[in-house]
Amino acid sequence: MQNSKYTGDWAEQLACEHVKQQGWTIIQRNFHCRRGELDIIARKQHTLAFIEVKYRRSEAFGGPLASLTPSKRKRLLAAAQVYLQQQPSLSSHHGRFDLVAISGRPEQQLKLQWLTNIFSLTE
Repeated sequence: MQNSKYTGDWAEQLACEHVKQQGWTIIQRNFHCRRGELDIIARKQHTLAFIEVKYRRSEAFGGPLASLTPSKRKRLLAAAQVYLQQQPSLSSHHGRFDLVAISGRPEQQLKLQWLTNIFSLTE
């Protein structure tokens, strides 16, 4: 992998493909606001998933869940609230936060896990 931006874009593209294969519609990628960033926003029926994507070549120093510190969760929640304020038509959807964790090296077998509802909008 060339650099972290390239790696992040690559991992997010893999995650988007997986999410779409599960019947979800990608509404937006890389939503930015002053309070944070959301990697992927997806919808299926009346559920809205704010999906964080984490890539690790190795799980030796903790898995992807370890990277979701309380401050990171707070930034994700704040960004989701800003997004919903800007998109009032989606405010009636059930909102949740998911994590797509990708590990391994691209030239080898990759492991992809989609952890759903790791925390909710009411947290």
